[in-house]
Amino acid sequence: MPKPPIREATEADLNAMLSLWRALEEIQGPSRVFPIAADPERRITGLFREAIAAEDSAAFVIDGPDGMLGMAVARLTEQGHHSMSSARVVELSRVVVRADARGRGLGKELIEAAAAFAKERGASFLTAKLFIGNTEGRAFWERMGFVARSEERVKPV
Repeated sequence: MPKPPIREATEADLNAMLSLWRALEEIQGPSRVFPIAADPERRITGLFREAIAAEDSAAFVIDGPDGMLGMAVARLTEQGHHSMSSARVVELSRVVVRADARGRGLGKELIEAAAAFAKERGASFLTAKLFIGNTEGRAFWERMGFVARSEERVKPV
């Protein structure tokens, strides 16, 4: 069976993207240290709208016969002010493949679409952040060739 094509999301995709985000939150939720905002769905909808509309961002999605199978948000940026680099990078976020569609290479295809987006915009690297407790996600990113660059520590005060 051929793999479904990846395309850039539109406003019409927001509800399906929110559904995938909720599935991602089920995975990430137990690893959260900071309390989640009072209005997370409004905020994430805004982030998705920004990724769809902004020239330096993209939201990639994969459709299947019974709905959206996966998504990834890519945003062109420079390393932060704490970095001693001005490297242009594409930061990945909200990368998720629906549970019943995993193991078919769809996540890899989303990463490849983001890499093409990065190259088109002169970026040298893809970056992704994930929660330490997300063992399945950590294994995925390692298979995709990503290496750990830093680790953030937090402590309540």
